Amino acid sequence: MATGIDILCHKLEAMLDNRRQEGRLIEPPSAATLKGMTDFSSNDSLSLSSSGALSAAFLRELERHPDFTVGSTSSRILDGTKQYLEDIERDLARFHGAESAMFFGSGYEANVAIWATIPQRGDFIVYDEYIHASIHDGMRRGRATTVSFRHNDCVSLRDCLRDIQKTNAAISEGKCVVFISMESFYSVDGDMAPVIEIAKVAHDALPHGNFILAIDEAHSNGVVGPNGSGVICHYGLEDEFAIRLQTCGKGLGSTGAVVLANETIKFALLNYARSVIFSTAPSFLTVSAVKAGYSLLASLEGERKQRRCQLQENLRYFYQTLTMSPWWDYGKKEGIFSLPTERTWRSEPFLAPIVALVVRPGMARKLAQFLHQAKYWVNPVNFPLVAKDKNRIRIVIHADNTKSQMESVVCLVMEWARGQMNPVDQRTNPERL
Repeated sequence: MATGIDILCHKLEAMLDNRRQEGRLIEPPSAATLKGMTDFSSNDSLSLSSSGALSAAFLRELERHPDFTVGSTSSRILDGTKQYLEDIERDLARFHGAESAMFFGSGYEANVAIWATIPQRGDFIVYDEYIHASIHDGMRRGRATTVSFRHNDCVSLRDCLRDIQKTNAAISEGKCVVFISMESFYSVDGDMAPVIEIAKVAHDALPHGNFILAIDEAHSNGVVGPNGSGVICHYGLEDEFAIRLQTCGKGLGSTGAVVLANETIKFALLNYARSVIFSTAPSFLTVSAVKAGYSLLASLEGERKQRRCQLQENLRYFYQTLTMSPWWDYGKKEGIFSLPTERTWRSEPFLAPIVALVVRPGMARKLAQFLHQAKYWVNPVNFPLVAKDKNRIRIVIHADNTKSQMESVVCLVMEWARGQMNPVDQRTNPERL
């Protein structure tokens, strides 16, 4: 007779087999597989971690605190809020121009806490359709009504806000709040939110001012703005965005996240966010690695060596090399690949580290494997992470990627694209990659 674990495993294996047959099974590479690969995949966009700069700064931080304890020993609601945690929250609030800051173990954890806790019954959350899964998970646990608007579409946002105001007296009378949720750089298409225009739409559509702008700066923290303080600081919109999330596991190369808000919101998170109440507080080792990363942003590694500038130069060089290839226009015309940011990358003041190359359905994994064989590591992204007809490879450009490496990736992409054409097309179109 089958046991409970036998029955369960049979069901799970059937689910996994189905995903495997559809080519959607997630199988993370081992450390041995990644060894010797050139990184066009990780979120270490400033190359602080891979270069060893962050490790050296972390060790210096440990030397300054020889009596540190490894664990925080408790939840924050008990005695887990140590002095080092209070210090970094104070310092990061100042760094990002906020009233207060609250540190979390991850950006996912922070987003779930925000959206499950802060919006109240009667409030609305209007969110960009491409927001991160962690925001969705938080909203599902919360009490507010949720409505999406089309990605980066201010007309769609305005229509949503007007419809809500027309049909909800508490909103039209200014008694309840509309939260507007977005990201600075989107990991789906690698594009940037029109933050100035979104703020203007909110002011125009909700004249009572009963709205809160909230932004996840996961992919812009460390990458843009004064000393890498992010998109909102770049535009001087700190007073417009009442809730900001700055994660530390991407440009800063470590882990953790900080929520920037006022003291009331911070205290509400402390009292009502279940992940705060029922989790051990962040440890000294986690927080000191984050502190080391922030110290690099305004240091020789951050500014004078111009890691942020080098990253932007690399991004523009990669886009230029990709879109000026003799095979680019033909590959687009034949539907072999497309680039969501092709029309915007030249005009943006700065670019996200992510380049999303959309390919034909079922082809993302094959293109990724083709690049892997040449020792360049990229990640395929398939449904359900993206729409079924929007499979892609996700290319992350880093400050330490060389022109030669970027040129090689482009050449390989074009070589692969040429292999998707029929022999007649190959004879009648450009022969040089």
